Amino acid sequence: MDYHQHAKYHLKLAAIMRNHNQFKACLILCDWALASMIKALYIYKYHSVHPPKELTMNVILPLVHTETEPGLDMALFIGTIQHISSLSDYPCDQPIQLNNIERLLQRTEEILDELATRMKDDSSE
Repeated sequence: MDYHQHAKYHLKLAAIMRNHNQFKACLILCDWALASMIKALYIYKYHSVHPPKELTMNVILPLVHTETEPGLDMALFIGTIQHISSLSDYPCDQPIQLNNIERLLQRTEEILDELATRMKDDSSE
């Protein structure tokens, strides 16, 4: 599960970037962490060695959806982080606030933990 390890690594780096007030870098690393976890889940679920390079909602939603958890909020969060991190320039008149970065980082960590738990729970059955 190299992608799962990459997700953890990116999240640790995101926290470091947040601590150094590098908020754009933090957002990009959160996106990379989520993308790595989705790829890990894709490989796990579909037993494929090559996950898709582009993660669209058509790829993300079936992976985060379960019988008990619709996963739409998770998919929307992942898509939003993808969009925000892909913006070449964040508007200068709207600086990113630390408390917003904290929330995004925290939610990213929650999603990574939940998806990792799903893979562990599925493998133990």
